[in-house]
Amino acid sequence: MNLQRWRNRTRSWAFAAILALALMPLGCAEDNDDGTGPGDDIERIQQIFPTSLHAARLGKATFYEAADGFQSLTGIPMSELACTKCHATTYADGSPVDHATYAPGCRDCHVDPEDPGAEEVSDQTCLGCHGRQGAEQNLFQDVHRSAGMECMDCHTEREMHGDGNSYASFLAPGASDAACERCHTVSADDNNYHQIHLATVHCSACHVKSVSSCYNCHFETEVVQEKKRYFNQTPRTGFKMLMNFNGKVHTATFQSLTHDGESFVAIAPFYGHSITKEDISCRDCHLQGGNGNPNVKAYDETGKIVVTSWNPSAQGAERLVGPSGVIPIPGDWKTSLEFTFLQYTGDVNDPINGAQNLPSWDYLKSTADGSHIVYGSPLTQEQMDALIDH
Repeated sequence: MNLQRWRNRTRSWAFAAILALALMPLGCAEDNDDGTGPGDDIERIQQIFPTSLHAARLGKATFYEAADGFQSLTGIPMSELACTKCHATTYADGSPVDHATYAPGCRDCHVDPEDPGAEEVSDQTCLGCHGRQGAEQNLFQDVHRSAGMECMDCHTEREMHGDGNSYASFLAPGASDAACERCHTVSADDNNYHQIHLATVHCSACHVKSVSSCYNCHFETEVVQEKKRYFNQTPRTGFKMLMNFNGKVHTATFQSLTHDGESFVAIAPFYGHSITKEDISCRDCHLQGGNGNPNVKAYDETGKIVVTSWNPSAQGAERLVGPSGVIPIPGDWKTSLEFTFLQYTGDVNDPINGAQNLPSWDYLKSTADGSHIVYGSPLTQEQMDALIDH
């Protein structure tokens, strides 16, 4: 079997990315195989695959069924939702997927499951399911993509196939192998920014240009149509949140939802595929002499950060203002962060179309009936003070 093509794919691309970021290269991983890859033991992979995130899909349930999760407002069990059966339109070989009988399996990614190494898994196959990452490719520039890198140059075979352990989420310890340090090795002596931040701030906090959010998912549509309807069907960008995750300040995003007049917001660590070397400034995050990050300034002066607001005098998608810039998550985030929640006034069976649906979206409220953070934690008071230069 031609399975060697599963390996030794990252060396040249990783080196190109190192040059693109102009960091200090001390070498990359020889390949993307950590010893738990397919080798020639397809039977073993088939045995452990059910424990993988691709098969078990525990992440959505972990967030939804948390004690303070969205289920506490909807009262609808996860077992009655189609979330865990989400799938692409076709299998990797192009044949259509029957939603009624679908179950995760080898055909999702491999054109020929009997000879998986005969053809590499393309990024387009990955993006058939990972829609947010597909949208990112249309929304953002990224130095890794510009260098020709592909999904599996960072994400390993162990992530795809599992390792025999069940992980509650992609954010759970041990679930992911992707890490900047696999290719980039930097020293605190590289520059002043690294001297100040390297020990406590994750690479993403500075180098991720923007994250995204599919704003205000309409849960009633998800229940009835098993499809996602959200405001304008275009992700909101131009912002990134900051929170603590795995011992460092990390980028994060949020998801707002409504159901039957009740509102909910979840915040979680998130890595946006919008990596840049340029346009990084201290004032993006900090106040210096009272000037800089407007969100930090607002929090310092009022104790509030308006993440989004509603302008009824504007037209179309412009009625929703924000989110914008670097948004720190303070310890009192449940009361200090203000979100605008929307309602869809059309019929739940309306076809999902951004432009056609847009007039039926309207303001609902500016208070959250429920909220949670499952992974990571808000910034400490000391960290918030460090953003404010008096």
